[in-house]
Amino acid sequence: MKANLILMSLLLLIHQALLCQVKGLTGLMSVDGFLVNNGDTLFGSILWKQKYIENNPYAIRFTDGNGESRIYDAGMISGLGTYSIPVINEFDEIVSYEPENYECRPSFKKNQPVFLNRLMDGRIKVFLNRSSMSITTSAIKEKSKMDGINFSFSPGEGLTIGPTYKTSYRIIESRTRYASYFVEKNGGTLLKISRDNYDEFFRELFDDCPAIQTELEKNPVLKLFKNFMLLTEIYNQLCK
Repeated sequence: MKANLILMSLLLLIHQALLCQVKGLTGLMSVDGFLVNNGDTLFGSILWKQKYIENNPYAIRFTDGNGESRIYDAGMISGLGTYSIPVINEFDEIVSYEPENYECRPSFKKNQPVFLNRLMDGRIKVFLNRSSMSITTSAIKEKSKMDGINFSFSPGEGLTIGPTYKTSYRIIESRTRYASYFVEKNGGTLLKISRDNYDEFFRELFDDCPAIQTELEKNPVLKLFKNFMLLTEIYNQLCK
């Protein structure tokens, strides 16, 4: 029993360490990245300062290409990005890294500037609620293909909207593992969307787009909270 407890503790520590590494918040080393300040994008390296408000980071040390370092609080810049998302080829080799984007927003309760990890951009922006990063498995599990008027989706093929937009299933799946999200529509007030209040905000988020109503008639299962990120991805492409 004691050995099992030790093993479980080690596995939990490893899981948390990997989770922090993926989210770029280890604070132990700098990562390549950029920050957006007064409309300018500056490239360099970013070190998270491990300072949090409501479990969201609010300070970084940025080192530019000349080696000059400066500490920035969230209220000083509009956003930043860290190159921490691996792009893997068909041979399971890491070929590059995609940016993980953060935007400065007032924290949900204390209204103080923090960096929120932006999971999705568009008319509806979706931000990670770090406090909801629980042991939840709300990823889409339907094996059958969804076909709508303007899109199709399946676990094997990902999401396709018209001839121009396509994303992989891995992207959709990675965005549907959380119990709640922070959501901003058209630059409005930040909302906290969860399974409990999803029905309450559903019409406010999606009712202004006739194309979405057509897709919902075709696939009513899109109304479920577990498909929130998929539906939002479709909305942002069809309802620009």
